[in-house]
Amino acid sequence: MADLMKKYPQIEFHELFAPADYTTASLNGVLQSLFEGIFLTAVVLMLFLHAWRNAAVVMIAIPSSLLATFIVMRVLGLTLDNISLMGLSLTIGILVDDSIVVLENITRHRDLGQAPNEAAISGRSEIGGAAIAITLVDVVVFLPLAFLSGFVGEYMKEFGIVVTVATLFSLFVSFTLTPVLAAKWSVLRRSAAPPSYLAWFQRAFERLTTWYKGSRCRWRCAIAG
Repeated sequence: MADLMKKYPQIEFHELFAPADYTTASLNGVLQSLFEGIFLTAVVLMLFLHAWRNAAVVMIAIPSSLLATFIVMRVLGLTLDNISLMGLSLTIGILVDDSIVVLENITRHRDLGQAPNEAAISGRSEIGGAAIAITLVDVVVFLPLAFLSGFVGEYMKEFGIVVTVATLFSLFVSFTLTPVLAAKWSVLRRSAAPPSYLAWFQRAFERLTTWYKGSRCRWRCAIAG
């Protein structure tokens, strides 16, 4: 605008609409969702796995997948607009799934007595089929949006590409970076007893599990009777 005003001084310019401000606010919303997702994921992992290192591994996996997605967007010439930001907001919840499942299984194998490297390989391999299936379901749902024709296709192309790429990179990170961090750092020691400030949750969860198993057994017996 400044260059145009200098080039055409006889014309008076006024800014009527600035979509950049709205896009900036949307980007800030995505960043807020990212930080909220990372924080809540860390809290949940602390409650169930009792290890801050496992939480840190997942907190590293989420930005890694997003960074790789940004690189692909740059290569394909996609921009940060309402559609791509909507896709990024949606994928924040998807990014944690694969890494959490893989990391939990690695921790289980480590607690069973395997060495850290063996636990990482066994845990990743054992859960690999399920993780691939979960990811491919998301890809099958969202990828066709990138190939729609007409005006709707042009409008939704970025959304389908962003969600698909982020989901695939989430699977890739869960099969590479997550097991490496687990073997070399987070599961060097077996899971210890939960700290005192988390013991209440462990007891409550065990009581809930016991109650659920008992009620389920009574329900089956009532049906059989």
